[in-house]
Amino acid sequence: MAFTSYTYQVFLSFRGEDTRKNFTDHLYSTLSKAGIVTFRDDNSIQRGENIELEIEKAIQESQMSVVVLSKDYASSTWCLDELVMIMDRKRTAGHIVLPVFYDVDPSQVGEQTGNYAEAFAKHQDHFQDDMERVEKWKATLKEVAYLGGMVLQDRHESQFIGDIVEEVGKRLDSTVLLAPYIAWHRYRLLVKKTKMIVYILYIICISIFVGLFLYKFICTWIFLQSEFDRHLKGDQYDRVIWKIGNGPNRAGTEQDFVRELLRSTGTKKNIDMGIKIMCSLVLAFCLS
Repeated sequence: MAFTSYTYQVFLSFRGEDTRKNFTDHLYSTLSKAGIVTFRDDNSIQRGENIELEIEKAIQESQMSVVVLSKDYASSTWCLDELVMIMDRKRTAGHIVLPVFYDVDPSQVGEQTGNYAEAFAKHQDHFQDDMERVEKWKATLKEVAYLGGMVLQDRHESQFIGDIVEEVGKRLDSTVLLAPYIAWHRYRLLVKKTKMIVYILYIICISIFVGLFLYKFICTWIFLQSEFDRHLKGDQYDRVIWKIGNGPNRAGTEQDFVRELLRSTGTKKNIDMGIKIMCSLVLAFCLS
């Protein structure tokens, strides 16, 4: 039984110099007030050799990513590498990606025109020995531009942010609906505990039926042994065999004798019923 859970519901990707202290900050606050647990790089992670691993881990532990594509997003190689990780996660693990075009047109992002063209002109000069990396950035931007996201256009930012949060709620699973009433980490813990209790109950039920089956089997075996011992005394064996075999032919009459004992006690029927119940429980457990 698999327990699928996420540390974060949303991973927020943005160009800090463009939107950190205004649009992205308001978006983060609104997401948090809606009960949606969001990860953002707020400089709590120090730039260093492990930063890429930390960001990649945060993306893997997030159910979806919201990518705020601003005018100077492409000028940051860090943002571009982050976007590559997000899209790789989308292709390999079904990660949900919501592009947000903040004061930029999706075609400008996809075709790398305007500010994006200027940014890539600098990247091509700086990464002449690693043009494969630059081409991967271009392809990733084109891919994310045509996913179908949210465009600011002429809306007020407050209305735009509200629409984004509503769209995030739709794309996330139904557990978001409980977020305003139950803290997310507590809800995740509650779900995991509930699933564990169900799992334990399944194990207990199966163990009980296995125990009952073994108990019935052992009792049946002891009963048969005692019946054999009782009927095999003196000449009773011959009379029992004659009665069951309906004649002097004793071939196979021992099996008939056992079958007759099982039929008379109803034990075989009980064992068959127990096996069917056990198989049903195991099948239901595997399908759950």
